Formats: sequence, structure tokens, C-alpha cells
Amino acid sequence: MTGPHTFQAALAALGLPPEWRVEVAIRPRRRTTGIQVKAGGRVAVLIPPAAEPEQVARFVGSRRRWITEKVRTAAALAPNHAVKEFTDDEEFVLLGRRCRLQLVDAPPAERGGCPEITSDGALRVRRQRPELVRRAVIGLYQQVGLAWLRREGRKYEVDGHITGLNYVVRDLGRRRWGIYEGRPKHTTTLHWAAFGLPMRLVEYVLVHEQAHATQPGGPAHGREWQRRMNLWMPDWQQRQTELTEIGRHAWLGDWKRTSSSTDRP
Repeated sequence: MTGPHTFQAALAALGLPPEWRVEVAIRPRRRTTGIQVKAGGRVAVLIPPAAEPEQVARFVGSRRRWITEKVRTAAALAPNHAVKEFTDDEEFVLLGRRCRLQLVDAPPAERGGCPEITSDGALRVRRQRPELVRRAVIGLYQQVGLAWLRREGRKYEVDGHITGLNYVVRDLGRRRWGIYEGRPKHTTTLHWAAFGLPMRLVEYVLVHEQAHATQPGGPAHGREWQRRMNLWMPDWQQRQTELTEIGRHAWLGDWKRTSSSTDRP
């Protein structure tokens, strides 16, 4: 079996654009050569064990226009998530409300402590190391988000005849805004970062998972699930499209580390 380096050399002779970052992978179960354009525009050439380097190079060369279009699309849709610095007056959004970070040396006793959002839109957090400010802000998103989730989720429980449903707000990584886990967990979970999205998109994420919680028959996003979505949110497909675009710029917890910042427990 020909090794990956030989295929890399054959593809290099094509003079492909360096931004494609072409990689090769020999797949024992494949019978034909395939091409995948991954997030950000990286190109993967999937090769069956019996393929010859010249044959693979000709195939990739013949698909050059198709690859160019797919790379351009993938690059345009690549995530470009917000990065926070946790400095005074930095803007945050929580449940549609814009607020400005205000670092305080000690929380006023009459306000009940930090973090909190004041009536004039200040996000008050005790002054401390940036990673601890980040933790406090995310904790507030989780607290406020869970209260909203329990309140707003209730009407879909009633209408969808859902009983015994649990709610959780936590970090779901960089690919999911929400999940529904069936019994015995029977839990609707939203990413804490979802509560920084525009409200119509927060509502979409909730309705999407509540529709799953009705436990419709058929495929996960099949006809019965879609029927429920159309009933609860007729414009759900438009909101889904908006989420794809807006979501790739959302804040997922990324922060700018400086030379004086360290990750301490």
C-alpha cells in the first residue's frame, strides 16, 4: 500500500493553493477517492488502499473548481467567535439586555453582592484575576438563564403534555446550543452562551429542544418533530438560518490572555 507522503507529493505537483491546507487520509474501507472540505476551508482527500498517486492527483485536479467554491463557502461560514478581555466598560449581552462590565473592589452590602446586573445596565463583578471574572460572568449567565429556561419552558410542557421534565444550563462545547436527553434523564439543556444570543434565537433553541421533549415518533428531525415546530414557531426555519450566521460570532467564553494572566484553579 502506498504511503500518505507519496500522495502528498503527487498533490503538491498540482500547485494547489496553500490556503487549502490539503491533507490525505488512507481509508481501508473506501473503494473510491473522495474529497471533504472541512470547517474553515481545510481540504481532506480520502483515499482507498488500492489507489495510485497519479490517479488521485488527476481526480483532485478535475475537481478543482468544485473545491474552490466549497473552500470559499466554508471560509465564509467559519466560526469567528467574540473574545473578551474583562476590562471596565466591556459590553455583554444577557437575555437581550446589553450591559457594561463594571469591576468593583467590594460589592456594596445593600446590593446583595456580585456578580449582578444593576437597573442602569452595569454588570458588576468583583475586581480579581481575569479568569475569575470570566468564571463569575459565566456563572451569572447560568443562573439567570436557568431561571428563564424553567419559566419559559413551562408553557411548552403544558401545551405538549410533557411531564417531569428537568432543566440544566451548562457548557455544551462549541457545536451545540441545546440538547434534549430522553428518559431516564428527560432533560432539556441549553448552553449558557445561548443566553447571549438575540432573544428570538434563544427562544428558537428552547422550542427546538422542547419539541424533542414531546418525544415525537420517527427520525430526530423528521415529520412529527417538524409538525410540532411549525405549530409552536411557524418561522423556525428562518430563525435556524439566522442562528447559523449569528451564532458563529457569539461569545462562547473565549478570553484574551495577557502575559500577566495565568490559569489558576
